[in-house]
Amino acid sequence: MKKAFLVVFIFCAFTRFYPSARSGEPSDTLSQAKPGFEESLTDALRCIKMTPDDLRFRDDYVDVDSFRLELIDSLMREPLQTASFNAQVLSDLLAFEPEYRRLFLPFRLSRHLKMRGKPGSEWHREIILGVDEFVGGAAGAFKKLHPRLNGAVNSLVMAKRTADERTREAVSGLTDEELDFVKANFPRVLLEDVNDEFKTPEELDKEADLEEELAKEMVPYLAKIDLREILWAGDDLFPVAELHIRSLKEYLETEPELKSQVKNEQDRLNDLIFRGETSSGEIVVIGGSGSSRYTGSPSIIIDLGGDDEYNISAQQDKQGGSSVIIDLGGNDLYKAEGDFAYGSGFLGTGVLVDLSGDDTYLAKNFSLGSGVFGVGVLVDEEGDDKYFGDTFGQGAGSFGMGILADMTGADQYSGALFVQGFGFVSGMGALIDSSGNDNYFAGGRYKDILRYKDHYISLSQGFAYGLRPMMSGGIGMLFDLSGNDVYTSDIFGQGSSYWFSLGTLFDKEGNDKYVSFQYAQGAGTHLCLATLEDGSGDDVYISHGVSQGCGHDLALGFLRDKSGNDNYVSESLSQGAGSANGFGILADESGNDGYYIQVKANTQGYGNPRRDYGSVGILLELSGRDGYDGNGADSTWWTTPSKWGVGIDR
Repeated sequence: MKKAFLVVFIFCAFTRFYPSARSGEPSDTLSQAKPGFEESLTDALRCIKMTPDDLRFRDDYVDVDSFRLELIDSLMREPLQTASFNAQVLSDLLAFEPEYRRLFLPFRLSRHLKMRGKPGSEWHREIILGVDEFVGGAAGAFKKLHPRLNGAVNSLVMAKRTADERTREAVSGLTDEELDFVKANFPRVLLEDVNDEFKTPEELDKEADLEEELAKEMVPYLAKIDLREILWAGDDLFPVAELHIRSLKEYLETEPELKSQVKNEQDRLNDLIFRGETSSGEIVVIGGSGSSRYTGSPSIIIDLGGDDEYNISAQQDKQGGSSVIIDLGGNDLYKAEGDFAYGSGFLGTGVLVDLSGDDTYLAKNFSLGSGVFGVGVLVDEEGDDKYFGDTFGQGAGSFGMGILADMTGADQYSGALFVQGFGFVSGMGALIDSSGNDNYFAGGRYKDILRYKDHYISLSQGFAYGLRPMMSGGIGMLFDLSGNDVYTSDIFGQGSSYWFSLGTLFDKEGNDKYVSFQYAQGAGTHLCLATLEDGSGDDVYISHGVSQGCGHDLALGFLRDKSGNDNYVSESLSQGAGSANGFGILADESGNDGYYIQVKANTQGYGNPRRDYGSVGILLELSGRDGYDGNGADSTWWTTPSKWGVGIDR
């Protein structure tokens, strides 16, 4: 069991804060002005004889494991800075001109993956390089290709080899036997069995004990991995692919269409231009502008257009190595016969970039922007796309980074577990959707049999997770920049986290709907940080409990809605609730809003005592005409029966 871990509450003398005000009185008594979030938070804390400086988590109640990220430690000491960090990440992602944003995507994110006392990510070189600086000379069978294609192939092969060498260096501290053990068992820790609901408690306990023993055995091996080298491998390969995409696209737009260079009737039917093998064993396939079909597990695929079908069989197959797929256009179908496919980095770097078309991605586990001991990036630039997967994908990372970036279109994301912006131990996962009316679904496959027989675990949509108490967690982020979106999860999701990790969902604009059951919508549980932030639009938030700005067990849970006419619906322990020395905030900054709950005793500004200390829950409603079914009322301030809960409606 973990040691006690508490919030330091310095109960200051009650200052000259609004001496005539009483709970339930009009908040104009408090202030004639309409303060912003920071000032309103300070006002609320004064109501319970506290200041923002009192809201800190001590860092000496549990031992620091070797996987703890420096960022997590820093934010646990200053939890109110979490929102500022999220804003900085968004600013970083949008800092460049559109044509360069994708190029910089991994590097702006990976620099936050620095572990305490161990090497982390650094921006080790200038990334903007001209295409000519990458191009190698023609060699062997590749010299028959057009110079633009030949240059792309040669430089991609060279970048792939460099990335693979870096990855090998990252795990060079492990013996072959140790590395084989990790490769075989680390995925097992993350995967669930759909048949668990039919097993006896004794069988489930036995499996849980086995997984715990495997995790304990892996800890000293995992501690030897150099995360910096893994991230640098992604630096070596991804920008090369990005720059050649622009080069090839320009070539297709300005020069006559390539003539197929086929050798047999099968190639002619398949519209393949080239298939070859380098001296080091890389399989390279190039498809023309017609419909092409790809099978096997090539190292590099370049497709110049057409409605294509990819049927890749276990691209990594737990053996490691890097891969690149570049598709310049068409309505494509990506199907995976096994795990580790399509922008999947497993002991390597996996890159998939699709420039246009309404595409469908049908994957299984560890796919679609997945990095495990590696970096995986999937970028889809245009089209109304559909992404389907099972476990660990759609922007998921551990001991590395996984990114899924969709630039335009109305998209559908569907997965079961650890998807859509998921960060695990020493990793970051990010899903970034720039525009379109999108639909996100996570869950529906693995029942939460320990808690509810009629609900499913999701652990997705801006969720981060650690293995308690052995390994601290990572960073999970979902950014949606525009569109009217729908988010659906069940148990754990939508800006939530567990065990020394950070989970964030940030929706910049649009009329959005958030539906989840528990541990969701800005919910941190057990020594972690979690935020959901919505920039604008008329939004609806629906949950059952431990949600909507809830911090449980020395954790921060924060839901912030900046504008729009919004509605919040929940049952209990929500809407600004702190539990077991946690800190929960719900802040709505403008609009005519409605707050609806069933249990008044622990909602809308609630903090309970635990371990002889308190918890803090705050609801801030900063403007508009608002309705409450619960503790609050329009234009008033209130304290709940709990000692450390408060609400203010301006």
